[in-house]
Amino acid sequence: MGSRIDHTKKPRALRDIEAGLRQLTIGLRGLARAVTAGIPVDEAKRRRKVTPALRLQGRYMGLIRTLPPRKKRKVMAIRASRGVREAIRAARQLRS
Repeated sequence: MGSRIDHTKKPRALRDIEAGLRQLTIGLRGLARAVTAGIPVDEAKRRRKVTPALRLQGRYMGLIRTLPPRKKRKVMAIRASRGVREAIRAARQLRS
């Protein structure tokens, strides 16, 4: 009769179609959120401007999250007393 498709391995074209449908679904969800929130569509795509303070906070969070609890407490104390820049310096030294 007809040829059977091996369902254990999907052909590349089928995987590409599924990936495209996933991307389309994500895009439609974002559009639906923007429409229901009353935001114009072009404004829904805008990204928040990354300020220097936000970038500094991101650096601090990225460094502190990998530290063990004892070192994390030490860095947090430094941040409270001397500021974020000093805390980042200390976290970099404690990381290694």
